[in-house]
Amino acid sequence: MAGASLLALIDDIASILDDVALMTKVAAKKTAGVLGDDLALNAEQVSGVRAERELPV
Repeated sequence: MAGASLLALIDDIASILDDVALMTKVAAKKTAGVLGDDLALNAEQVSGVRAERELPV
């Protein structure tokens, strides 16, 4: 009996970890788009940087 409940607990933990991994993947996709927009806006606000140091995009 104790073995069965231990396996059920491990199965529940694995299921929760799968859900967390899926939500993290979705959040990373959404954040990447916002971060890209912010980088484009912030690049125009920087002053005092030589043009040679800029990275081509």
